[in-house]
Amino acid sequence: MVDEILKNIEKYDTIIILRHQNPDPDAIGSQTGLAIILREAYPQKKIYVAGIDLPVLDWIGSMQNVSPETYQNALVITVDTANSPRIDNNGDYKKALKIIKIDHHPNVDPFGDINWVDENISSCAEMIYSLTEKLAPLNISKKSAYSLYAGIVGDTNRFLYAETSYRTLNIAAKLAKTGINISEIGLHEDEMSIQVARLEAYILDNLKITNSGFGYIIIRKNTLEKFNLDDGELDHVVPLIGRINNVNNWIVVSEKHQNQFRVNLRSKNVSINGIAEKFGGGGHPLASGAYVGSMDEVYALIKDMDNLNKQKENTYR
Repeated sequence: MVDEILKNIEKYDTIIILRHQNPDPDAIGSQTGLAIILREAYPQKKIYVAGIDLPVLDWIGSMQNVSPETYQNALVITVDTANSPRIDNNGDYKKALKIIKIDHHPNVDPFGDINWVDENISSCAEMIYSLTEKLAPLNISKKSAYSLYAGIVGDTNRFLYAETSYRTLNIAAKLAKTGINISEIGLHEDEMSIQVARLEAYILDNLKITNSGFGYIIIRKNTLEKFNLDDGELDHVVPLIGRINNVNNWIVVSEKHQNQFRVNLRSKNVSINGIAEKFGGGGHPLASGAYVGSMDEVYALIKDMDNLNKQKENTYR
């Protein structure tokens, strides 16, 4: 599989790297990290990273404007993106001559011509690092290590999540050995704006926790607007509820547009990606997301999440 990826990387003069909408540190880190690796290995090639620029994550890397025509003779590589509707692109990627999918979510949509998917890996950034171990022309520099380390730290929530393995920690150590400022990355991952701090206070004040250990908060549009958040800042508050000791699984529901609800689903030890898929979303067993179009769907999802803790056969191991 990785040999086939290298053959195509070497074949194409133009490579465009894409990732998912509403990017997190792993999406940006694996995208920009891979771009740096390829630019350093093949300085004669045109390597682009495309998608909506998210200022809150510009410390990892920023995006480029890529014209529709550029895709026509290009190789597209998508990272950290489980299904094609989530690709942060208006459809121009379909003009590419070949698409390679690199991802660590369940492979519900093998949209690539080549699909390298391993859902047992902590992050897509960890997968990108492993390319450099297996493919001789590719190497890790201090610059690419910075992006990849940020991605690993982000998707493991500072090595807290269950997917963190010996290999994850070993790779993180190798990245740190390049001389990157791991303290600086950790501070970036941990810091928040005053708007996010106030939103966290609101969540703790208004959070509901059921007898089963399910926690949830619904933030309606008029309330959300009061916090004046920048794009991407809402994601900072999602892990907060899980720090409460009697919460087993939880959701954060946010209404950015009228009757359009984004739902972030999280769990400590029961699989929740099946519920996300039921409502048109998906993701990992312990971290998933979905979009729903009515409060009726929100309440149905809440009911399913509340019942989940009572069904021991769904326990994630």
